[in-house]
Amino acid sequence: MRAQHLLDAIGGEGSMASSGLLTAITEVVNLWLGGSCPKVLAEFVASAPLTPLLKPNKGIRPIAVGGIWRRLVSKVAMKKVGKNMAQYLGDFQFGVGMSNGAEAVLHSANRFLNSFHADGSLALLTVDFSNAFNTADRTTFLKEVHQHCPSIYRWVQFLYAQPARLYVGNECIGATTGVQQGDPLGPLLFSLALHPLILRVQDRCNLPFHAWYLDDGTIIGNATEVARALDIINEEGPSLGLYLNIKKTEVYWPTCDGQKLQDGLFPKGIDRPERGVKLLGGAVSRDPSFVGELAGRRATGAVELMKLLPCLRDPQCELLLLRSCMGVAKLLFGLRTCQPYLMEGASSRFDDGLREAIEDIVVGGGPFFGDLQWRLASLPMRLGGLGLLSARDVGVYAFVASRAQSWELQDHILRNSGVIELHVDYLQALERLNVYLPDFDIGGFSKKDTAPSKPQTTLANALFSKIAQRLGENFDLSPRQRAVWECLKGPHAQDFLTVIPIEGLGQCMSAVEYRAILKYRLMIPMYPEDETCPICRKACMDKYGEHAVHCKELHGAGISAKKEAPVNFLTDPMEGRSTLRPADLLVFGWARGKHACVDLTGVSPLVGLRENGFVAGQAARKAESKKVDKHAKACAENQHVFIPFAFDTFGSLEPEAIQFLTRVQQVIHNNCSAPRGRDFVFGRLGFAIQKGVAAQFVARLPFVLM
Repeated sequence: MRAQHLLDAIGGEGSMASSGLLTAITEVVNLWLGGSCPKVLAEFVASAPLTPLLKPNKGIRPIAVGGIWRRLVSKVAMKKVGKNMAQYLGDFQFGVGMSNGAEAVLHSANRFLNSFHADGSLALLTVDFSNAFNTADRTTFLKEVHQHCPSIYRWVQFLYAQPARLYVGNECIGATTGVQQGDPLGPLLFSLALHPLILRVQDRCNLPFHAWYLDDGTIIGNATEVARALDIINEEGPSLGLYLNIKKTEVYWPTCDGQKLQDGLFPKGIDRPERGVKLLGGAVSRDPSFVGELAGRRATGAVELMKLLPCLRDPQCELLLLRSCMGVAKLLFGLRTCQPYLMEGASSRFDDGLREAIEDIVVGGGPFFGDLQWRLASLPMRLGGLGLLSARDVGVYAFVASRAQSWELQDHILRNSGVIELHVDYLQALERLNVYLPDFDIGGFSKKDTAPSKPQTTLANALFSKIAQRLGENFDLSPRQRAVWECLKGPHAQDFLTVIPIEGLGQCMSAVEYRAILKYRLMIPMYPEDETCPICRKACMDKYGEHAVHCKELHGAGISAKKEAPVNFLTDPMEGRSTLRPADLLVFGWARGKHACVDLTGVSPLVGLRENGFVAGQAARKAESKKVDKHAKACAENQHVFIPFAFDTFGSLEPEAIQFLTRVQQVIHNNCSAPRGRDFVFGRLGFAIQKGVAAQFVARLPFVLM
């Protein structure tokens, strides 16, 4: 059973028939949390299949994902105690219940390094345990749970007080130590097992910097104190099931007074990097080349991954994957934790790969994907782009946003360090930001109390709005190009881009269809000029396909209504007689008990385009107005409501259509126990519009281009 099965059972079409299911599920969860489940079932409830994931160092990370009921109860338990436990652990542990914890630790370590790098008596220690999650002592964390969060003790005891069955293929392993990586409670339980050791180190050592992110520890202080901390971890960790991996534990500081080199101070075999250390996926270093090389390797890995996308042979899936998990997200942590100028090489390498990936998705190796198309594709969707942000753009604001967003947490980590003032790296990043946004007031980012609550959103909106304003200056746009770009920014014009491909729901396009739509929107020529339309055989084709979307001879693949209802009062005033014209959609009792006649009207906004005076949405509004003049009076006289549903070929909707769909979505949302996202109705309709338009393009493509 999967989580989606439960959601489908208590929501959607089954919600009315299963009103008591949610109550029953709640009772089951409470039964487990209360310790009322027979212990004989524990080894089966706590069982899980093991999935081996490859670590960056080629090692194996075993992930155990338990059954749906076990995960559900553990999530409820974590929800119950999460805030209190984050507060209990929060002086030194920043991996449980804290937003931006990893970034805060990394920023804090670099701030400390930048402030005291000249002090040769200091040392920075990064701690690494061997297979820590799988060896943590269960007795220790059970005791900690009983003492600090007793409300979930019976459930944790049920799962971890006896061996659990872990399945690897057809074999079964009995797990008696550690926590399962994949258990929603796993990070908390591990942190509770580690916490006594952290407190011992803090009590016995004078450390100005002491921070952990789950099993990754960072300790900075006088070399003698740091060595003492390492000895405590090495000697007392095994009793808690924590074994130091000395080969991956590192000691670093850019200057040295000789003390760190004394024999016996640090164990033999401990790594002593000279340029910097890798911490939590980022860099702690003052060496620009070290930071650049680390970022460059990550960018190279992301580009290599993007090169595999064409193997799918499905531009729709490729674009969705590229935007959601293979794009700038692969480089975002580095962009947010490294000074912008240090990321320039990696950003350039990444953007070159991203552009190649987008070009392959859009034109499949074909021509005409130029700088304008790249610029449009890398804009946010709300500004008419494909939402495939470039690393260069994100790098302008990401570092400042991360510093500002984790400011309070950094101050907490650095509370005993003496680091108070902003360092020059942040001030330089603010100056760089000011170059890109000279009209934006960045003064609020210089103080913790005046920084906006959502700094990345604030800065991203300001930057991309500025880029959009300059688009016309940077590119010599033709009247048609300006018009198309305005249409792409219309209400809901980009909704189809987020639709997940599902064949059974009609949410899939062929590769040729999807590329045709992307080319149309990015203003890429599709047809030879002055050739006769192969469908109507009257007019000549234009290279961008505008004729295809308003050709009178449709190819039988336009936007079709799901339901056509004969309504004999929809007359043509000019003819003065009933035409028995059906309403595209008849909705019963929609407006104050009256039936609503919904009339679908699609228009091409670029028909009759002139050099000046184009207004996005004007064509759809005119079509909407004509429909109202034609049918609204007849509907009102016959106790019906008339709703014009106007849209254009780019998917932009007029206010009446938006209002209608918003209410449809609201009805769906309010009548499901597990409603979907608020915009899925708009997404499905937008996709249907684009699929219909794509069919017209494909029907007229030369055979050699298909």
